Amino acid sequence: MGIKHLWTVLAPFCDRKPLYELQGKTVAVDLSCWICEAQNIAEYQVQPRMYLRNLYFRTCYLLLMDVNPVFVLEGKAPQLKYDTISARNAIQFKGAKPKKDGLKTGKDRSRFHFVLRQCEEMLGYLGIACIKGNGEAESLCAYLNDDGLVDGCISQDSDCFAYGAKVVYRNFSISTQGIQSASGGAVDIYDIEKAYKALKLGRKKIVAMALLIGSDYSDGIHGIGKDSVLKFFENISDEEVLDRLRSWRNNESVFQNHEKQLNDKNICTSCGHSGKLQSHTRNGCKSCETAKGCDQFKYKDERVRVKNEVAMRSKAMQDPNFPDEAIIKEFLDRKDHVKELELTWKQPNLVQFVKFTTKFLQWEEIYSFQKILPILTRWQCRYYKVLQTQPKLKGMLKADRIKKVRNPKGVPSYEIIWSDPNEYFKGIIPENQIVDSNIELEKLWSTIEPQSLVETAYPELVEAFRQSKVKPKKAGKRKKRAQIDELSESLGNVSISEPKVKKPRKPRANKKVKEKKDIDELNSSFQLLTMEEDRPEDCDNKNEFGVRRKAVRTKTLDNFVKRAVVNSYNQKSLNCSMLDRISTPIKANRCPDLDTSSFGEDDEDDLDLSEIINEIVSKKHYPSTLKVVSTPEGSDVLMHDELSRSYSSSFFISNNPDGADLFEQAVNNTFNEVLRGNSSESCTDEDDLDDEPKASSEATPECPSSDDDSFCVKPYVPLYERLKRV
Repeated sequence: MGIKHLWTVLAPFCDRKPLYELQGKTVAVDLSCWICEAQNIAEYQVQPRMYLRNLYFRTCYLLLMDVNPVFVLEGKAPQLKYDTISARNAIQFKGAKPKKDGLKTGKDRSRFHFVLRQCEEMLGYLGIACIKGNGEAESLCAYLNDDGLVDGCISQDSDCFAYGAKVVYRNFSISTQGIQSASGGAVDIYDIEKAYKALKLGRKKIVAMALLIGSDYSDGIHGIGKDSVLKFFENISDEEVLDRLRSWRNNESVFQNHEKQLNDKNICTSCGHSGKLQSHTRNGCKSCETAKGCDQFKYKDERVRVKNEVAMRSKAMQDPNFPDEAIIKEFLDRKDHVKELELTWKQPNLVQFVKFTTKFLQWEEIYSFQKILPILTRWQCRYYKVLQTQPKLKGMLKADRIKKVRNPKGVPSYEIIWSDPNEYFKGIIPENQIVDSNIELEKLWSTIEPQSLVETAYPELVEAFRQSKVKPKKAGKRKKRAQIDELSESLGNVSISEPKVKKPRKPRANKKVKEKKDIDELNSSFQLLTMEEDRPEDCDNKNEFGVRRKAVRTKTLDNFVKRAVVNSYNQKSLNCSMLDRISTPIKANRCPDLDTSSFGEDDEDDLDLSEIINEIVSKKHYPSTLKVVSTPEGSDVLMHDELSRSYSSSFFISNNPDGADLFEQAVNNTFNEVLRGNSSESCTDEDDLDDEPKASSEATPECPSSDDDSFCVKPYVPLYERLKRV
C-alpha cells in the first residue's frame, strides 16, 4: 500500500530494531492498517473478529512497554481512492462494494467505519482515546510527526512520507519467534533523513514518484520504472522536481528541440558537436580542439540524462491528466491542524471490557479478566497520584503485599498480590470457571510490575518486603560462649550416658612370627593325636596335697575308631529290629550279625576295653612334627620331620599294610596325599611312601629294632581280629 517501489528504494536505510527501543516514546498508530492486516475482517469460524484480537494484544504490549500510543481513525476518503477502496473491499468484505452517496463517487466507507467504531469502543475500555482526522489516517499521523507531537508513525503505507512523515515504524510484530524472539518482537524503522542525505530524496520527489510510478490514487505511467525515476532525480533538486514535471506539458518546444538533437545523425553522440562519431574518432573534433577523438566527458552523460527524460516525457504525455494536480494537492495540502494531543492514559474499565470481549470475541470471563487485570494494575502504578487525590474512585484494586522479585526480560520487577476490598468485581467471574481452571486465587490476582513504578507508588509495600527479607543477626562468639558455659554448669552433675571406651588396637603381627605360630599349633595337634592316656595304676594321680586328680581321657584316633565301630553296630541292630516289626515285606539287605562274644568273655561288661587300651597305650608313638626348611631358591617351605616315623602315627597304620582292611587303606592313602602336599618340594614321585616300606639293613634310631615291641616290626593285625582276642 502507498507509493509503489518506495519501500524498495528506502530498504538500504532501514534498521530492524527490537520493540523495547520504543519504550518511553509516543507513536501515532494508523488503525486502518492494523485492521487491513487481518486480510479479511468478515466473520471467521475459528476466531471471529480477528482484527479485535490483534488490536488488543498489540495495544497491551505497547502499554506494558511504557509506550504512549495515539490511535488515528480514518476520516472521509478522497474521491481519488475509490478504485483502491473497491479492490480492498473485494477482499475484506467478500466482494461487496462500498455504498455510494447521491453523487456516486464511492467515497463512503460505512462498513469499514462500523469496524472502526468497534475498535474504538474496545480501546475506550482500555483507557485510550482515539482521534479522527478529516482525511486519511496516515495523513494525520504524518502531520503529528511533522509537528513533533509524536516520535514516529506505525503504518504500512509509504504515503506517510508523501504527507510529511519523518520516521515510520513498519512491520510491527510482537511475535516471540524468529530472529527477534529473545527481545519479544521487532519493528522496521525508516528514517527519511538518512535517505535524503544519500539520495537527496525529499517529500516532493516522493510525490513525483507517486505521479510517475503509481500510488493508491493512480496507477502511474505505464512503462516508467523506479530506475528511470531515480536517474531523473539525480540532477534535479527536491524543490524544482514538480515544476519540471509541469514543464513537460507547458514547455513543449524545449523538449522538441531535445528530441531533434538526439535524433540528428550529424551530431556527435560523444561530444555533441557537429560531425559524426566515427569522423571525430579518426580525425578529431575542431570544437573540442583534439587531433584524434573528442572530449566525451562534456556531453555523453548529459545526453544520457536528456534521453532518459525525453523518453519518460513521451510516455507521460499519453495521459491527458498528467501531472494530476489533484494528487499533488492531496499530498501537499494540509487538511488537519492539531496543536496539542491529550496523551493522558485514562482509567481502564475492567467490567465493560470483560463484557465486550465475551460478546464479540467469545472469550470466557476468567480469560478476559486475566487479560485486563495487568492493564488496570499498571495504570494504578503509573497514575498513583489520581488515587491519592480521589481515594473513593470506583473500580480500583488494593495492593496487599509483594510476593517476590521478578526479572522478566531483564527488567527488575515485583510480583504483587492484589485484592478487591470493596467488592467492585464480585461475581464478574462465574464460580464454575474458577473451579474448572484449577487456578489459585492468589495467582489469579497477581501481576508483575516494574520496581521503579512500585517504589514510587507503593513505598510502604517495598519497605515491608525488604524488612521481611532481612535475616536476624547471628549471635557473637562471646555470647555463644557464655550460653555454652551456663548450659554446662546446669548440666554439670547430670550424666546421660557413659562414654564408650575405645578398644586398644591390636598391633599387627610380623609375618614370620605368624608363620612360626601356625607351625607350632600344627605340631601340637599332631602330638595330641598320639598322646598316651594316663592309667591309674601307672601314674600317680595325686597332687601335692594328697588329693586324687580327676582322670583325663585323651581323645586319640584309636579311641574314636573303637567307639565309632560299636555305635555303628548298635544303630544297625536297632534298624533291623524295626524292620522285623513291619508286616509288609521289604526288599532290603538284612543287617549282618556281629559276633561280640569275644568282646569281653572274662569281664562282666562286654564293652570293657581297658586291656585293649592299655596295650595300645603301651606302644611307643612317634609324633610327626613340621618345620620350616629353606630351599635353594631362597623360599621357605613346610616339611615333615622324619617321614618314616610319621608314617606310623597309630597302631592302625603299620609298615606292612598288606592285610589292611578298606578303612585303613583309605587312611593310609589320605595320609600319603597330605605328606606329598606338605613336602612337594622335598620329595619326588620316586621318594613317595609306598604301601610296602623300603627294607633297611639296620634300624634307625627313630625306629626300634625288630626285637623291640614296636609298631614298625610287629605284624599287622586287623581291628576285628584284635577285638576278638580281648
